[in-house]
Amino acid sequence: MIKRTKLKDIAEALNISVTTVSRAINSKSDISEETRKAVLAMADKLNYRPNALAISLRKSLFNVIGVILPSVDHYFFSTVLKGIMNKAHQANYLVMIGESMNDLEKENEILNQFMSHCVTGILISPSGRDSLSQVRPKRIPFVVVDRPLENEVDSVVKYDDLNGAFLAVDHLINQGYKNIACLKGNKDCIISATRLKGYKKALKLHGIESNANMIKSCTYPSKKDGYLMSKELLLATNKVDAFFTITDNLAAGVYEAAEELKLKIPTDLGVVGYSNSQISSSLTPKLTTIEQPGERMGEQAFDYLQQIIIGNNRLFKKTFDAQLIIRNSSAKNLPVYSA
Repeated sequence: MIKRTKLKDIAEALNISVTTVSRAINSKSDISEETRKAVLAMADKLNYRPNALAISLRKSLFNVIGVILPSVDHYFFSTVLKGIMNKAHQANYLVMIGESMNDLEKENEILNQFMSHCVTGILISPSGRDSLSQVRPKRIPFVVVDRPLENEVDSVVKYDDLNGAFLAVDHLINQGYKNIACLKGNKDCIISATRLKGYKKALKLHGIESNANMIKSCTYPSKKDGYLMSKELLLATNKVDAFFTITDNLAAGVYEAAEELKLKIPTDLGVVGYSNSQISSSLTPKLTTIEQPGERMGEQAFDYLQQIIIGNNRLFKKTFDAQLIIRNSSAKNLPVYSA
């Protein structure tokens, strides 16, 4: 590890006090021009760089926010982060980023690190129902992104996930699919639970009874989990003819299982994903999915957090409308789509 040059190092090199070095670097009037030049020359020689965070804290210029996401390489969360970074750059905010991997213990560790660095505020997509328990009492400004907690007392930017799932399953049923399985996340994930409600709502509307054996859960939705869970269902006695998955990655796993079992999409098997990630348009056939405007959600979340930081203490809430993107993976009774 490269040692960071401190004021003490410059002081020792010149045999003067740390106070004199500090006042010279900050161009105080009681420091001679000769001393100031000597200090600046030594600072340059030792590659000294001021600690911007420490300076901000001393001057009460709190322009540092923390962002905690389940996964920074997940397509949706990467677009959320892009929106946050866009707005943060414009507003001259420094962004510290943490990745919880849906692990509450790791999330709390990141929160503690952020708070020890005196962040001005926090943007978080919670990993579980007990998230933020240590943040609220400390009155640190925060905004919840994408995964609202059940208490409904937080400022939040979210997506209409219940209706998104409903649109997906309703579409599959209208295309003639009847035995629709659902691949979802773990029970502690609010978003997964909400999308499951949307799935069940569509089935009920069409008079189809929900079957617990047609619903599979995983800790963190991935292509591998999609493959394993869909293959298990397809080999079971119940005849699955379609899948609704809560991420596009899970849907990609369904494609892999279908190919292995020599099932054609959408003729033998309909598939609808969620997020409209890059993978959705690269699959063959292209994947029907639910659009999620991650970048706009990130921008909105930052705007809300900034309002809270400057003293606007009201609750901010924004729900983005759900949109179904129809492509060939579910269009059994519709024209071919190329979008």
